[in-house]
Amino acid sequence: MGAIVVVVLVALALAATVIVYAAYPYRGAQTPLSPRVGEVMRRGVDSLPTLDPQADPERVPVPAGR
Repeated sequence: MGAIVVVVLVALALAATVIVYAAYPYRGAQTPLSPRVGEVMRRGVDSLPTLDPQADPERVPVPAGR
């Protein structure tokens, strides 16, 4: 029973983090209560590899089977 509660709380914390990121730092705004949280999220996302939306579609890899 305790493990289920912990898993649900972790899932809720992750969902709240995604919502806060989508509401503020993703749009370039500061988080209202703690700007440091937005800075940490932005640094974390900047360190991850992403695809360039302006990239040449001929050079973007397409998964096999399409």
